[in-house]
Amino acid sequence: MKRAEEWIYGSLAERVFNIRTMLDETYIELDNRWKDEVNMTIPQKELNKIRNSVNRQAPLGEESWQLETAIKYGLLSTLNERGRPKKDRH
Repeated sequence: MKRAEEWIYGSLAERVFNIRTMLDETYIELDNRWKDEVNMTIPQKELNKIRNSVNRQAPLGEESWQLETAIKYGLLSTLNERGRPKKDRH
């Protein structure tokens, strides 16, 4: 599968192919660009941040918010790289 709407069990396929059975009214209408947004490739640097957040339970967001949240909840260590700090070589 190359595109998200090709996965028949996902809600995007239901929307794209008009086979969606709604239980209730939608909260927001998605425009035609939604399909492209879902299929957009996430840059590797951003993907690494997301993976770190999930794997280490680190706050994910703007840098100032991350720091503030990490301090508040005792999560500062989750923002650092794993392992021992690298020696500073001058």
